[in-house]
This record gives sequence, C-alpha cells and structure tokens, in this order.
Amino acid sequence: MRKIAKLAMTAMTVLLVGGTVSTTASAATWHKGTPKALRGKYQGKRTSSVQGFGPAYTLTAKKFDISESNMPDQLVTHLKYKKIGTHLYRLKGHMAKSGFVLGGNMDYAVYRKGKTFASTGYSYHKKHGFSKYDYAKKVNHFKDGGAILH
Repeated sequence: MRKIAKLAMTAMTVLLVGGTVSTTASAATWHKGTPKALRGKYQGKRTSSVQGFGPAYTLTAKKFDISESNMPDQLVTHLKYKKIGTHLYRLKGHMAKSGFVLGGNMDYAVYRKGKTFASTGYSYHKKHGFSKYDYAKKVNHFKDGGAILH
C-alpha cells in the first residue's frame, strides 16, 4: 500500500512541476516597435517619367515613414509586429492624418532579405503577394534625380 501511495505522490509532483515550466515566445506573438531586421532607409524605382522620385521608406524602432512623389508623408506610429514567414513580417500601426491622407489604423506585409525590401497592404498581400512596384533597395540617403532628400 505504501508503494502505491509513494508512486501516486511522485506522479502528482511530476504533473504539478511539469505544468509550471515556462514556455518561450512563439512566432504568433505581437511585439512592440519594428524588428531590427527591417530598420533602415529604402528607395524604390520611379514607375513613370511624371513621378519625381521613387517611393522612400524609413523604418526606425518606433516609426514607419513612407514618402512618395507628389504625396504628403505618411507617418505610421504606435507600431507592433509579428513574424509571419521567412523574411516576412506583419506590421500594424496608426497613420497620422496629413494633408489629404486621412490616417487611421494600418496593416502592412513587409519583406526584407539582404538589401531588398518590399511593402504592401496585408490583406492585398494575402490575395496577390507583392507586385514589382512594391520593391525597394536599401540606401544610405534618398535621391531625387541629383538632389538628396531627407
């Protein structure tokens, strides 16, 4: 009888201690800010001769700034992200109202591998992926023909 009682007590102890072991963060966890892998400056190519300069993206720890020719700056703050694939992140935040850009909650799919960067709306990405116009390259400074931006 004592052997059965000791065995039962050992089994209960193992179950209780085993159930309290902490788990590590999973890929589905939302994190504040932007991932270090995405931070930097990126500039896309011009898509027409009418366009002054290609889209320019700046990612810092706490903001995502999008500048496009003939458009007001689009500043996204209060960011959070989660990794959704290899070199692929989902980035959410709040865009500030600026000019005719209404602002509001934004949801992006962002890709970065090496010097290649791509960004598009998350719901569009789920259906269609990235288009050739969504891609940009890492730069040290932005260019507008011969002029330097930012």
